[in-house]
Amino acid sequence: MNDLNSHFLNHPRNRINDQIIDHPFTDYWDIFVLKHQHPMNISLHILGILFFYSLLFSTWKFQNLWLLLALPITQLIGLLGHILFEPSHIDQQDAIFSWRASYCLGKMFLRVLIGKYQHDIQQKLEILNSYLSKKYGNIQ
Repeated sequence: MNDLNSHFLNHPRNRINDQIIDHPFTDYWDIFVLKHQHPMNISLHILGILFFYSLLFSTWKFQNLWLLLALPITQLIGLLGHILFEPSHIDQQDAIFSWRASYCLGKMFLRVLIGKYQHDIQQKLEILNSYLSKKYGNIQ
């Protein structure tokens, strides 16, 4: 593994979990999908996204900026999914706010709506399993 890839993988934001130290993914979407496989975790993230947009809409509809104080609850809902159902390496910046996490959450939401997210999980797992079996398959 070259130094650049090693640095990328060793950063907590790019690790999948404690068991999977090495993986072939450099696109964060792939890592995100593998961090979000459990149905309850996915459901809680979708609930958080719906609550987020409901708060924004309600703030606009009722012209009440105080409603925005509830926005951190939307992130806590997603974190609850990781705490209860799918522990993984969650970077503090991603948990609070990052563009890459927001992009991936939006993409996950759309992929769940059109019924393609389970396919994404299967595809990433196949790539990961193939990589791990080729790399570590000969270890006794």
